[in-house]
Amino acid sequence: MSARKMTVDEKFYRELSEYMPKGEEISVKNIYSLFPEKNPKTLSWRLHRLVQQGKLYKTGHGYYALTTLDKHNASGYDYLQKKSQIVHEIAIDYGYNFYITGLDSLIGEILHIPEKYPVLLVIENEGIKEIQEVLNEKGFIVLTEKERKIIEKTTIKNKIDIIILKGKDFSLSDEHIAQKEKGFVDLYYAVTRMDYGISIPELSRIYQSMQRNNSIAITKLKNAARDRGISTEINWPIELNKTSKKVLEFMSYQIKEVK
Repeated sequence: MSARKMTVDEKFYRELSEYMPKGEEISVKNIYSLFPEKNPKTLSWRLHRLVQQGKLYKTGHGYYALTTLDKHNASGYDYLQKKSQIVHEIAIDYGYNFYITGLDSLIGEILHIPEKYPVLLVIENEGIKEIQEVLNEKGFIVLTEKERKIIEKTTIKNKIDIIILKGKDFSLSDEHIAQKEKGFVDLYYAVTRMDYGISIPELSRIYQSMQRNNSIAITKLKNAARDRGISTEINWPIELNKTSKKVLEFMSYQIKEVK
């Protein structure tokens, strides 16, 4: 009995996958250049069909990635620390857009997870006050980013249960848990702005782990940074591997001058 012939879509998917050996995202422009013999409109239609079939997903405008690896997706409720699960269950009852972010969404990228750490909770602006009051009534010590000066006090910092951040874009979360790119950006923000209990070397190791594991979709990372208002800072490490030694040397001198 002869083997079944591949459909046109299956053949295109196999060929495209060969150009994405580690599941990395690829731009439509690059896809056009990889298949010069095919009409761009035909390629666009094939991409659309593969998205519908669940084999590809759009990581941003003009970018696609393989969905089979699921490396960018949120870790899932079962992987949240117990305190984060409780916060998740409480917040979901009030109807506001929210997601759990930071360390909880970066399982698999962290070698040494702290036994206890403050939950990072992102909520739409309209729900921050109410959710903070509800969580306080449940016995949690909850502070918002506006109260960062209180967070910096050592005696208080070690007792904080939950830190609430304001959010606008909730598309980079699944089932109210941030995808990895958003989780990292929110963690970076908390560490650099609010003295969150992760060291800078550890933060750097998390980013390097995400790079090694190819679990960063650059477009998603940029969208997450834009939502948090720190695009310039996040673009810097993104562009580092494209930077010449002379440019890096110049940047290092500038950093020394600022210090």
